[in-house]
This record gives sequence, C-alpha cells and structure tokens, in this order.
Amino acid sequence: MFNDIWIARKNALNLARSLMVATMVIAVGTQYAVITAEDHDSSLTIVNEYDPFA
Repeated sequence: MFNDIWIARKNALNLARSLMVATMVIAVGTQYAVITAEDHDSSLTIVNEYDPFA
C-alpha cells in the first residue's frame, strides 16, 4: 500500500514494463495499491491503468 499517488503510479508503470502485464493503481480508503489486470474486480476503484503493449 502506498500513501502517495505518485509513488504508486511509478511502481505500477515499472511493474507493467518488467512483467509485461497490464497493471492498475486502485484506491483503497486513503491509500493506493498496485494490482495486475488478472486481479481486477468490478468493485475496485481504478485510478490509473498501465498497459505495456499500448
């Protein structure tokens, strides 16, 4: 979990590029988390998406 959105976005982009999978930054309360597209659930609030193939 990250408190700063900038750090969460940077880590999500780095993870997407290194693993070559789509990643997402989600909001969880007042914090942010990075998940892969496989873990996506419709109840999550997506802040940013990173697709390494786009």
